[in-house]
Amino acid sequence: MQILETISLKLKLLPDDKQVEVADFIDFLLSRLYEEPDAEQILDETSGIWAGELDGVAYEDQMRQQWEHRN
Repeated sequence: MQILETISLKLKLLPDDKQVEVADFIDFLLSRLYEEPDAEQILDETSGIWAGELDGVAYEDQMRQQWEHRN
């Protein structure tokens, strides 16, 4: 059985509102497929990871060095 046939059969078993959710999810996946990553947005989304640190990479390197030198 082809993947499209399998998905189609399973989709038909779902109630109408869940079928709409599946269609919305497929639209979301398609939009992400052709979307270029936005570096500024990624940095904004991850800015709280090293709160209070100006340079997260330097902080991470410092933490790794401390971890390597522990007894």
